[in-house]
Amino acid sequence: MKPFSNPKHAGFTLVEIAIVMVIFGLIIGGLFGPMKTQLENLDRRETLDTIDNTRAAIIGFAIRNGRIPCPDTDNDGLENRVGANCSNARGTAPWATLGVSQVDAWKRPLTYRVDTRFADSADGTGCPDSNVPGISFEVCSNGDISVFDQNGGNLVASGIPAVLVSHGKNWSGPGDSDEQENTDNDTSFVFRSQVNDGYDDLIGWVNLNNLIGKMVATNKLP
Repeated sequence: MKPFSNPKHAGFTLVEIAIVMVIFGLIIGGLFGPMKTQLENLDRRETLDTIDNTRAAIIGFAIRNGRIPCPDTDNDGLENRVGANCSNARGTAPWATLGVSQVDAWKRPLTYRVDTRFADSADGTGCPDSNVPGISFEVCSNGDISVFDQNGGNLVASGIPAVLVSHGKNWSGPGDSDEQENTDNDTSFVFRSQVNDGYDDLIGWVNLNNLIGKMVATNKLP
């Protein structure tokens, strides 16, 4: 005799399957949002580490060479110079010269802008009659780069000899004047601590007082 079978419980109906799929989709959707945010935060932290390591390498380069490195202008990772001077004040970070990461978390090189007076081979910047042989800048030197909290906003830092920029995931938000300020060829940059309104750049700069202090501590400057 065949065992009793109730046809009403032979399987799921299409309605039941549809309900399960909707619930499953809601669960996956709810998990995807926080996971995406966490992954983006990891990318930003990785990029900040890259900026910090590059900045530290720039200071180390200055201690060894008496100047900061010039930008890379032909994408080979090496600083580009013409005689005693940088070939351009703006380019990308010379990662091979410095021995640091080539790209940020979005696989793009860091933009690198310098005050070329800190990167040339001439002795002294801004200090009359007090040049130290083999040093491109002096204790009284002042950089020409400034950082603001928004385009045309309040000053965050000034007198900067070098700045590093990661243009984030979106590279440069169309119509965002703050991001556009970080892509033009002037000496003004925007640093915003919050990511919003299309702005996701990450900025780091060489602190002049820290640079001078390191040079003095290693007896490179008096």
